[in-house]
Amino acid sequence: MYKKLAVMGLIAGISVSSYANNDEKIKMLEEQIKLLQQQIQELKEAQKTASETKQETEALKEEIRKLRLEFAMPEFENKSYYGLGPAASKAMFNPKGISIGGYGELTFVHNDVNARDGAKSIADMQRFIIYLGYAFNEKLKFNSELELEHSSTSGSHGTGGGYFKTEFAFLDYNFRPEFGVRGGLLLMPVGIINEYHEPPTFPTAQRPFLETRILLSTWDEMGAGIYGKINNLEYKFYITNGLMIKGNGGYSDTQPLKNLIQRGARAVSEKVGFTGRLDYNLFDKVKVGMSFWTGDVQSKGGSDSALGLRRGTDIGNITIISPHLWYQDKGWDVRFVGASVKIDDAKKIGNDLGITRFPSKQEGFYFQVAYDILRLFKLDTMQEFYLFGNYEYLNTHKSVPAGFTKPNGHKLNVYNFGFSYKPHPLVALKADYVRLNYSPNKKDENEYRFTLGFMF
Repeated sequence: MYKKLAVMGLIAGISVSSYANNDEKIKMLEEQIKLLQQQIQELKEAQKTASETKQETEALKEEIRKLRLEFAMPEFENKSYYGLGPAASKAMFNPKGISIGGYGELTFVHNDVNARDGAKSIADMQRFIIYLGYAFNEKLKFNSELELEHSSTSGSHGTGGGYFKTEFAFLDYNFRPEFGVRGGLLLMPVGIINEYHEPPTFPTAQRPFLETRILLSTWDEMGAGIYGKINNLEYKFYITNGLMIKGNGGYSDTQPLKNLIQRGARAVSEKVGFTGRLDYNLFDKVKVGMSFWTGDVQSKGGSDSALGLRRGTDIGNITIISPHLWYQDKGWDVRFVGASVKIDDAKKIGNDLGITRFPSKQEGFYFQVAYDILRLFKLDTMQEFYLFGNYEYLNTHKSVPAGFTKPNGHKLNVYNFGFSYKPHPLVALKADYVRLNYSPNKKDENEYRFTLGFMF
């Protein structure tokens, strides 16, 4: 372009020279050159403007791409939404659009007596979880947890696969911090682990025995209710379907009530239950409170009812009360959880199951102390290395109805210590030793456990 303008200028200059004297020719040439310089400058400025516009357009495109990515994959905030685990809370903090999270737990267990069906060592992809949520707006949200246990649903894999199921799925509307409502398949807010169970959030290689054998982690039922926080007090109350016994085939003496969970699978709901939780926050570091579940037990009926009852028949009532204390600050993680279970009409429940070992009372507690020893060295690092000790006491059959018997080993003392190394706050490598002292008339066990856990 510049060359063309220069040639045009010279041609014009030669043309002028035929009709004017030298001074006039010089003057005309100077004017022509000046005009050409102006045109060249204008072209340069136009090109510069076009280049800047292109750069600005590319910058805007990049900002839009980042915003779209943030809506699809919101930033992970390692904090809890009204008692849910940090990864499960991700969807609840997301202001709009889709959110995806999850966690995994890969374990190895060696038990000197029996790790599983006679085998002493078991390696297992225990859990792989996907959280999927959607924020319709800042107040109305959907959240869910989809769980694959033991790697596969095929019975021909390993010693038998697990299952793929929905652990929770609910709609939530938060009017304000003091009041929200939710409904769907809900986690029961009993104990600590039921709602807060992602592997990096607790130091033991696996969940505490009390939380799984008496407080039934992970326990989910269909229901609806309210929640909120008023000053330092957090509350949560749900109404749920009742429990249901499912036949002697699924019964276990080590966790007798596990057989009663319905998990939202066409749950029989002729009877209902009530559950709730209160947490009082002291100094923003200590939570002290209690949780409960109380409600009716229904018969499954048909061939699963030894008494020949109709499905949905009310055959008993269960009340679980669990106090807790939880302190987390400056590298410390201290927890106490207790449990007291009362079962009315336990004899009728046992008779409908066709067994004479069903309990009428259960009790237990655990006390755990963990400390991040890297705090002692004042390192500038996000890594953590927790050493912990944990003591548990469980009595799954504190009392039984007249004519029933207590199974061997129904009382258990657990001594557990080990470490949890977190190279990143969302990743944990855990190892521990567990001594299980049973009584009466059951051999004690030594267990060694390793776990790779993560959440995102």
